Amino acid sequence: MPKSLPVLMYHYVSSWPNPIAVDPDVFESHLEGLAGAGYRGVGLAEAEAFLRDGEPLPDKSVLLTFDDGFLDNYVNAWPLLAKHGHKGTIFAVTNKVVEEGLPRPTLDDVWSGFVKMDDLPRVNTPVGKTREGLRIRTDLFFSWQEARLMEASGVVDVAGHTHTHRSVFVGPRFDSLMEAGPRRRTFDRVDHPVLFGLPGFERGPAMAHRAFLPAREVYDMVRAAVPQTAPEAREFLGGEGGQALLRRLKALPAERLGRMETDDEMRARLHDDLSTSHRLLEANLGHPVRTLAWPWGRCCPEALEIAREVGFSVFFTTRVGPNLPGKSADAACRFKARNRGARWLLSRVGIYSRPLLARVYGALRS
Repeated sequence: MPKSLPVLMYHYVSSWPNPIAVDPDVFESHLEGLAGAGYRGVGLAEAEAFLRDGEPLPDKSVLLTFDDGFLDNYVNAWPLLAKHGHKGTIFAVTNKVVEEGLPRPTLDDVWSGFVKMDDLPRVNTPVGKTREGLRIRTDLFFSWQEARLMEASGVVDVAGHTHTHRSVFVGPRFDSLMEAGPRRRTFDRVDHPVLFGLPGFERGPAMAHRAFLPAREVYDMVRAAVPQTAPEAREFLGGEGGQALLRRLKALPAERLGRMETDDEMRARLHDDLSTSHRLLEANLGHPVRTLAWPWGRCCPEALEIAREVGFSVFFTTRVGPNLPGKSADAACRFKARNRGARWLLSRVGIYSRPLLARVYGALRS
């Protein structure tokens, strides 16, 4: 049995140049390198039993995880995992999973001669433009039917990554106003009504923070001043009107800008998101779902308590370090798989297979 289970964290498996994307050819080299060195990507149930209950795993076990539920995980990662004899786990954001539609083709359909590469979904360019010319993210996500197909193959498990993957405002500090600009990140939504011209309050992961709630006075002031269509808002906020509004808002004392949510409000918000995620996963997949990966790897004690109440029992972070049998279910560690070759990956797997070395290396990286 391994003394520590290495857990790899992927997001995109596509040729899109992005810090969290791994090219399919590089991903395949990872799978080949792992298999050649005797490692096996295990299923989620095996990993859960090891992390939570201390059940043994074969030596040289690893867990391959993928965050968010992007369509390229279905199109590219699933067939490659099957080809090389590994299993993987996808942590899906449930409000992004597509409700309907026929299953789309995958690499396996290309290999079988049913379609050509050009017929695959466009998963390599998740950026488009609005009518006003603003660049926006156009990420594609897999459907519930595609999730069931992956699970039925025995190659991929699907688990939780919350329902919304949102941020919250965490305090009254701000230095600028929210403008009509490009969406640079997929998950950049805050769990509040947002207007052009609203103060750009500091943010943090919704599962990790008590939320700051802007006051109605602030919303009324912004609505009265700022046009709420993108071109007009950009023009207003880029001129003297925007500067004047910023000065007026800056002059308000903190208590007039808003308030922190109460304990009851916080627990209700957390419960709604986590219970919705858990309910949708079980209803659409047809089996118990016990595992959750926290967005941005972080949670607060209240979120962990509520997640347990709704049915999750194994939790993944983005911290690096060892995963010990029977001792890591509350905060399992993962390391980011980079768009680098198999030799690099195997060196990291070797580190995180050794508890003391993983702890020291993790401490240096944190």
